[in-house]
Amino acid sequence: MLELLAAHSPRGVTEIATELGLEKSSVSRLLKALSELGYAVQSAQRGQYQVSPRILALAQHYLEDDRLVKGAQPILHELAHAARATAHLAVLVSGDLVIVAKEPSPEPIQVATRVGGRTPLHASALGKVLLANVPAKERAAFLPSPLARYTDKTITDPRKLQKALDQVREQGYAFELEEEHPGVGCIGAPVRDAAGRWIAALSIAGPLHGTPFRVDEAHLKLVVNQAAELSRRVAYA
Repeated sequence: MLELLAAHSPRGVTEIATELGLEKSSVSRLLKALSELGYAVQSAQRGQYQVSPRILALAQHYLEDDRLVKGAQPILHELAHAARATAHLAVLVSGDLVIVAKEPSPEPIQVATRVGGRTPLHASALGKVLLANVPAKERAAFLPSPLARYTDKTITDPRKLQKALDQVREQGYAFELEEEHPGVGCIGAPVRDAAGRWIAALSIAGPLHGTPFRVDEAHLKLVVNQAAELSRRVAYA
């Protein structure tokens, strides 16, 4: 319900009940509970609800207390300045890729992303790294059918994508060249826990023209090394 309200507000009881497949009486009770807790408020339109600023406190608690995010901040800062590109940390949340931390590029021209934002799994280096960690037989559950095409370079053939993901898993990094946005590239690498499991993805992304950023061996080395350093910090913690 909070996700519905966050995606578009205000919404009425009937609309929410229809989208969630719930009885209107149940929705009314839940909205009342959210209102009493301070996470939803009635809008100026009678019978309409929207999220309240209190949900920001939940996000802030996560950003301040999560050890992966805290450990990533200095690494993202160093990576962004060394690569002259925007650095990201992302995880899988209920099958969606969510950016949980970022450091903007020091360059005046840069990609537009945000913490809490989502990126398509099959058309990004971050997504390929996270998908590569999912067993091959289970990957289809994380992907829409058909695969969305964002540019003429987006991989939309499921078999080609599976092959690409197997390669990412084998080599331990992923490239993306204009598969989501024309003129933008990205390099991603996995962050591992103490058991060696891929728990997150670290990346740099930027314009392929007009900045020093390139999808090349030098920038790949930066990402892989910083992902390894964050992995060491997570494992130590």
